[in-house]
Amino acid sequence: MQRGRGLARCLGGLLAAVVLSGAARAGDGIFRLDTLPRGKSVTIPRPATTYVPLAERARFTATDTPQTLSLKPVNTGRGPAQPLRVAIYDATQERVQQVEVVPGTTFLYTFKGLSSIMLIPRAKAPAGAGMQLKVESNKPLEIAH
Repeated sequence: MQRGRGLARCLGGLLAAVVLSGAARAGDGIFRLDTLPRGKSVTIPRPATTYVPLAERARFTATDTPQTLSLKPVNTGRGPAQPLRVAIYDATQERVQQVEVVPGTTFLYTFKGLSSIMLIPRAKAPAGAGMQLKVESNKPLEIAH
């Protein structure tokens, strides 16, 4: 009888792990930063797509060189995507880079070696709750919140 309970407990733990990983990485293959607890990081083992909510800070660390990120605005709610202003903090640069990311275009950022950058997206005008920054990587990527 004890053996059956141990097996059930093990299967329950496995099911909980699958549910948690599914919450962070939806069926569409997109990692949602807001599911990652603050102060924690995760490495996506294959080319990654991440949604970063407005005004959230997200740290991205290259795992291989050369590595490139593509940035574009998306609206996961109702209505069209709107232009975003993105602050890129890179320790290898003297200044913070401010870029405008416009719907229909892609901004490409190439890492300098195996460095980290911090991205903070902001709306240029009042935006709906669904506006986010879509970050795609061509290689595995470490993401921290």
